[in-house]
This record gives sequence, structure tokens and C-alpha cells, in this order.
Amino acid sequence: MDIAVTFESLDDAFAPPALQAIQVNVIFDPALVRRLAYAKLRLDRLEQDRASRDLSALMSARVEFALASRALADHLIAQQFPVAPGPDCSGSFPA
Repeated sequence: MDIAVTFESLDDAFAPPALQAIQVNVIFDPALVRRLAYAKLRLDRLEQDRASRDLSALMSARVEFALASRALADHLIAQQFPVAPGPDCSGSFPA
């Protein structure tokens, strides 16, 4: 039996069914987005640089990436972005 499923975007194809219908208008703080992007670029560069393994710089980059991620998440939560708990929070996605 073949079943055809279509999605409006690739993101919808990977979203849990309960989250596919949510329409959200979010205003991103450009400074937080830039901070996260720079932290990710720095972390990637340090992780890929096998010639000089500066472990303190690598640890610092990982910490900054985590802090930048949390800051952006806090910003979204402050806007009352509908965050659904995932499997790590409640064991299942809401229906």
C-alpha cells in the first residue's frame, strides 16, 4: 500500500504532527542571532583545527555557544513562543 504525504515546506516534513499547525510570528533580536552565529562559527573552526588543539579555547567556545543558545531561547520564551515539551521533558509530544 502506497501513501502519499505532502508538506508545505521541508521543515513541516520533520516537525512532529502536533507542531505542524502552529503559526508563529517571532521577532528575533539581531544581536542574539549574530551572537549565536558567531559562536557557532568559532566553535566549528576550533573543532576542525586538528593542527593546534587549544583545549581551553575549545572549552570557551563551547561555553559561549551554550550561553548564546540559551539567550536566544530565553528571548523566544519571553515572547511567549509556544514551546512544546519534547521527549526529554514529558516523554511525549502533546496532541
